[in-house]
Amino acid sequence: MEPPESYVENTGFESAEKIILRWDSTASEEAREKMIFEGDRYEVDRYLQAVDEIQRSISSTSISDDAQTKVNSAIQIAMARLEDEFRNILLVNINALDVESLSADPGSYSRTDSEVLIEDQDDHFDREQDDQFDREQDDVLKHSESSTTVASSSYRSTSCIREIDLIPEETIEDLKSIAQRMIAAGYLRECIQVYGSVRKSAVDASFKRLGVEKLSIGDIQRLEWDALETKIRRWIRAAKVCVRVLFASEKRLCEQIFEGVGTSIDDACFMETVKGPAIQLFNFAEAISISRRSPEKLFKILDLHDALEELLPDIEAVFYSKSSDSIRVQAAEILSRLAEAARGILSEFENAVLREPSRVPVPGGTIHPLT
Repeated sequence: MEPPESYVENTGFESAEKIILRWDSTASEEAREKMIFEGDRYEVDRYLQAVDEIQRSISSTSISDDAQTKVNSAIQIAMARLEDEFRNILLVNINALDVESLSADPGSYSRTDSEVLIEDQDDHFDREQDDQFDREQDDVLKHSESSTTVASSSYRSTSCIREIDLIPEETIEDLKSIAQRMIAAGYLRECIQVYGSVRKSAVDASFKRLGVEKLSIGDIQRLEWDALETKIRRWIRAAKVCVRVLFASEKRLCEQIFEGVGTSIDDACFMETVKGPAIQLFNFAEAISISRRSPEKLFKILDLHDALEELLPDIEAVFYSKSSDSIRVQAAEILSRLAEAARGILSEFENAVLREPSRVPVPGGTIHPLT
């Protein structure tokens, strides 16, 4: 004689509940000290199956009110645990891009180098540092080209985009399995927040390695022009890596982890990760575009304009979704303002020439200041 269906369901829930409670970090010291996904794969599979069983019990029509309370308690404990596991896996892999992709020799470029470059304006030393930075950024792009191929997703429409594998494939599968269960249980917001906060830290670390500083528009406009020239050269090189390698790779990672769980979830996680850093990156060009106009700035503004114009198709390709509108619009507006600034400088210079009344040679026979 077969046992009643309700008995079978109850037995399944009780077994699953035991597994969930065993890994309750609020009640067990062992559970606090160990991570499930760092241990035996059999235990990982058992835990995920237990979570699935608990979730099935939620939708059961034959469950009593008391049992429903136990089910709800078990799912909350399970989701808290999965959130911790999700965060830990991401943290363990936070330096993947920094180590494997930003330099062929990870130790060759340090924060100290960029600080010295900013502080020391000696021309010869400055050129040496710029040449070194050029070589390092070439290494980034060459390494990314040799280690990855451009996938066939619809948003990748330019040949300049090079994607890096930020996290190993088997680890992505673990993250995906956790994300699917958290989202199915109604913990979408928690999942996005954890993902965004950890990956943003990874992006921030990459920014530091690339020499992208956290400066407000006001900070940038207060800099002396000689220091700003150096930063413009560095920004142009770093921006290409940020857009074509860093942001594109973060977009791809979101697609890999959140594939099949919702059409807009991967994009929400992507924007949670990169919106702040992207605004920080483009704020630099924006500050230059609205700064006081003077003739000596013309050629650097033109360099900045050409670099951003070249990057615009890549920006539109990576930030193609509706939620990314603000990034695309900001980049296009900055480009327009840089063009207007260049035209304004030429116009003001023309007026300065026309207003120059002097017919007397400059004392000492040196070059006229206007020249």
